[in-house]
Amino acid sequence: MKKSYAESRKKFENAKRIWRLEEDWLTPCEYLPYIAALFDYEIDLDPCSTEHANKEFLRARNFYTKEDDGLNIDISWSGKVYCFPPTYGRCSFNKQRGSWRWGLHGGTGSTSPSVAWFRRLEREWKLRNVFEGLLFSCNHEMFRVCPEMWNYPVCIPTKRANLIQGKKYYTFKTPFTWGFFIYLPQPSIGFESSERFREIFSNIGHIIN
Repeated sequence: MKKSYAESRKKFENAKRIWRLEEDWLTPCEYLPYIAALFDYEIDLDPCSTEHANKEFLRARNFYTKEDDGLNIDISWSGKVYCFPPTYGRCSFNKQRGSWRWGLHGGTGSTSPSVAWFRRLEREWKLRNVFEGLLFSCNHEMFRVCPEMWNYPVCIPTKRANLIQGKKYYTFKTPFTWGFFIYLPQPSIGFESSERFREIFSNIGHIIN
C-alpha cells in the first residue's frame, strides 16, 4: 500500500513540473469569463504567452512569446493588460544591462518571475502606458517579497486554481495550488474601476484592499 502511494505521489509530482514555457500552466478556464467581463471583452496585451495559448484561451489582441521577451522588450506595454507570469524558474536583474535574466535557476538576489513581471506591469501603469492591468499568480512568495502588491485590490479565489497544462491541455482532478489576482485600476478621480473589480471578482473569492 505504501509503495503504491509513493509511486502515485511521484508520478503526480513529476506531472506538476515544468521545464519549458510551452508546457507552462495556463489560466484556469473558469476564470476567463471574469477576466473578459472586467476588460469589457477587449484585452489589448498578454505579455507572457504562446501563440497557441492565446488563440485557444485568452485571445488578446497582442501578445509576446518567449522569443519576444515581453519582460525586457523595449516597446511599452499598453492598453488593457492581462498577465500570468511563468510559474517556474527564477529572475535575476542585471544592473549593468538594465534587464532581467530568466532561467530555471537563479543566484543570490533572484526572485520569482511573478515579482519581475508585476514590477514591469506596475511601472507601465504608473507611466500611464497601461490603462488597466490584471496579474494572476500562483507564487505565494510575492506576499512576502513584494509588499507593493498590497497597494492594489487583491482577489484570493475560494477554490484552488485548476490550471491547464500549456502543451497537452490537461488538468488535475484535484488542483495542486491556489492563486490570486492583483488589479491595477483605470485612472479616475473616484473608485469606480476598483469597485467594478470587486463586484465582478467577489463572485470567485475574497477581495483585500
